[in-house]
Amino acid sequence: MKSKHFFNLLKSLLFISFWILSLTMAAQTITVRGVVKDAKGEPLIGVTIQVKGKSIGTVTDINGNYSLANVPSDGVLEVSYVGMKTQSIPVNGRTAINVVMEDSEKALDEVVVVG
Repeated sequence: MKSKHFFNLLKSLLFISFWILSLTMAAQTITVRGVVKDAKGEPLIGVTIQVKGKSIGTVTDINGNYSLANVPSDGVLEVSYVGMKTQSIPVNGRTAINVVMEDSEKALDEVVVVG
């Protein structure tokens, strides 16, 4: 009877340990917010922000603001926009990351619109 009581106690302790571990694993994701602007300080609309290696992403609104939930605190944000250099920015646990986009060296010389 004593061994059965000990076994039940051991099962309970293991369950509690795994439950606490799962809570700490869930706490490692954060929500990152910020503003994306060009070199002149103007907000950029429609900039793509994605977490590298994940299917988590968003685009900036009319004021250049973005909010991205469930970002790993050690993740990397990839910020891209047409005509601008793509940037990889380590999150490093930050919840506010503002970005200044730089013009691409490969500027578009010509744009052809087909209608």
